[in-house]
Amino acid sequence: MEIIPAIDISDGKCVRLFQGKKGTETIYYEDPLDALNYWKKIGAKRLHFIDLDGAWGSNTNKQILRKMIRQTDSQIHVQVGGGIRTIEDAESLIDLGADRVIVGTMAIKTPQNITILSNKIGSEHLVVALDYKNGRVATHGWTQQSNKDPFSFGKKIGEYGAGFILFSAIESDGAFTGPDFTNIEKMVNSVSTPILAAGGIRNEEDLDKLYDIGVHGAVIGKAFYEKKIEPSILKKSKYKNKGI
Repeated sequence: MEIIPAIDISDGKCVRLFQGKKGTETIYYEDPLDALNYWKKIGAKRLHFIDLDGAWGSNTNKQILRKMIRQTDSQIHVQVGGGIRTIEDAESLIDLGADRVIVGTMAIKTPQNITILSNKIGSEHLVVALDYKNGRVATHGWTQQSNKDPFSFGKKIGEYGAGFILFSAIESDGAFTGPDFTNIEKMVNSVSTPILAAGGIRNEEDLDKLYDIGVHGAVIGKAFYEKKIEPSILKKSKYKNKGI
């Protein structure tokens, strides 16, 4: 199972949100490049970059995000999301050096673009984000609710050509309430597409349970930055990243 540290960027800083709500930012690094360098020193093999302002429709972080991607090396694979609204946006990030791109709003609004993008960059480089609340998938940086049921739509994602599903419980994100194990297990058992779980991870026990459920990866932000989980966990054999 992959353990993937997250670097979320808002207003040029590395932050975490509470339940995805704008205005609840806790700043952990004034400069996200310092966060990147920290994870480099720790020996992380994969990182999760999210442009929060991009997801909300702003280009504020575009340059810093591109700089961060350029400063990763062959030892670190990055997956990037937030505000990727077009096929060209996604292709440019892959060309810049991102290993995976994460699309959410575009996938919900124009699912045919998943297939087009998969054919262009390869399914192994494409993640579809299913961020859900009250049984429906949210879009536009979690600010709008679609009519899509995550499980029904999740079953189609592999057919469209995406290689991974990023499955996030919005109400658990940054709340230290624990992952939504019931729905994560339901998703794992409903689809053949590998699942990356995010939201609510508090401790190593949560990771053990996700491992037992069978998720491909776990994205961790606040639990690392608040020292609830030690970064040394990245060295544990069962959590060493697959396919690196």
